[in-house]
Amino acid sequence: MSETRINIRITPEKKDAFYEKVKQEGKNATDVLIELIDQYLGNKVESSDILELRQRVAKLEELVLGETAA
Repeated sequence: MSETRINIRITPEKKDAFYEKVKQEGKNATDVLIELIDQYLGNKVESSDILELRQRVAKLEELVLGETAA
């Protein structure tokens, strides 16, 4: 698959804040930007945060439903 680059202009403060947040979350800047573009385009890509929340909710539902069934 061939790839290309996109150049954008942002303030140094915004760039630094973005890279700091990416670093804190243990993510890759390129992957985060590609995910945002996919979401903007309406592609069916779930962010890792949403996927994690869905899994956590499912586990909680199992616990609650399991307790009420007993």
